[in-house]
Amino acid sequence: MNSQVYPLGIRIYLFSYRLLMRQFAFFNALLAGFCLGLLRREYLYLVNKIYYDNSKSYHDEDYNQRGLRDWERKVINEYFQQAKSLLVAGVGGGREVLALRRLGCAVDGFDCNPGLVECANALLKKEGFLPDLQYIPEDQCPDSARTYDGVIVGWGVYMHIQGRQPRIRFVQTLRTRTRENCPILLSFFHRSGAETRFKVIATIGNILRRILRRGNPLEAGDDLFHFMSVHFFTKEEIETELHEGGFRLKFYSALGEGHAVGIASARNEMRVVQKLACGENSKF
Repeated sequence: MNSQVYPLGIRIYLFSYRLLMRQFAFFNALLAGFCLGLLRREYLYLVNKIYYDNSKSYHDEDYNQRGLRDWERKVINEYFQQAKSLLVAGVGGGREVLALRRLGCAVDGFDCNPGLVECANALLKKEGFLPDLQYIPEDQCPDSARTYDGVIVGWGVYMHIQGRQPRIRFVQTLRTRTRENCPILLSFFHRSGAETRFKVIATIGNILRRILRRGNPLEAGDDLFHFMSVHFFTKEEIETELHEGGFRLKFYSALGEGHAVGIASARNEMRVVQKLACGENSKF
């Protein structure tokens, strides 16, 4: 503890500044809870679309030519060595797909933003690759019987899905596209689970949702970030949702851009998990 005694003017300034920041954080949480409680699901997804439509980086060719980030490259080298065919969920402007195809992987991909799909396909075509990425609505996967050696869920995709059950269904669908023991990569914002901010947001938002008679209550971790609707995850949430989706958590990192790797479970193990989940849901 710093025992130095500062001049009175400095102490007043520091006290006022800290008080102001605490008040700002509290009212920011109130605003996030109010907006998340007021806006319908489709409006929250529209807000996210507006953000990405106006994001310069995701549409910028130089950005999408940068290749894999350091942590992505490390994960690919360690857990996807045997993966020759990949499915990328949430291709954005094409950065990951272009980098992976340059590595010699056969990559299919999709995104819920038609403008980004168009941008990504234009980039692939310019670089001599087949512009075959698809537009698929939010929380859905392409209707295909093809299986892959691995799945990569692009940055931001998983944390934009509203609600635990829709996220689990999304992972379950991705599991049907992979063989046993194949990897999946998720990336997300991490939270420790103890932050007061998320409790305030969920409390305010759910009070408003009850008044408006809306279903799908907010969960601790739901937030607005740069005006986007997102969910911040604990390690336990990621492990549980992967497990119920048909994957075993293999690796988790909360450093920088949070990310985790799951390994596809055996089919019989998946059936047991799904039966347990159905039994739990039947209690309500």
